[in-house]
Amino acid sequence: MSRSISMDQSADAHRGQTEPQLQSGEFAHPDDPSASGNLDKIRDILFGAQAREHERRFAQLEQHLIREAADLRNDLKRRFESLEGYIKKEVDALTSRLTKEQEVRGASVTKLTTDLTQLAATLEEKAHQLEAQSSHAQSHVLQQLTARTNELADDVRARHAETTSALDEAVKNLRAEKTDRTALAAILLEASQRLANEEPSSNRV
Repeated sequence: MSRSISMDQSADAHRGQTEPQLQSGEFAHPDDPSASGNLDKIRDILFGAQAREHERRFAQLEQHLIREAADLRNDLKRRFESLEGYIKKEVDALTSRLTKEQEVRGASVTKLTTDLTQLAATLEEKAHQLEAQSSHAQSHVLQQLTARTNELADDVRARHAETTSALDEAVKNLRAEKTDRTALAAILLEASQRLANEEPSSNRV
């Protein structure tokens, strides 16, 4: 900004120097058509170097900005490529880890399924064995109960036969004793009658 101010001040100074010359008549009159050309030449002499310097600096600044923009674009491109590579690497690693975990879990599920199948088969076999043992034990117990029942029935029949025989014998004995008592009573009755009949005859004698 200070450089532009100095340029304006120098331009005013040169204009101040040229105006008296133009008024003194050393140069063409302002109404002269060649005056504008002379003014352009004077401006080119006074400001041409500075304008070219400014153009050169503007060109350098433009080139610098172009280079900075290109460097920034390349840097951003490298950064995006690096970020893309990092993201891709992380995604690949995550995918690989998830795949391995899925494989491990799949193997665990398969093993667990196999173990459960074997356990179910073992339990089913044990159930069949227990059922067979229970059936055998039930049959054995039933056979023992049947045999014991038959033994008890035979014993009861034998005891019933013995009791019946003893009762029959006792009844026979009772009948025999009753018969003997009846006969004895008849003999005693007959004897008493005879005695009764014999007493009057003895009294008569």
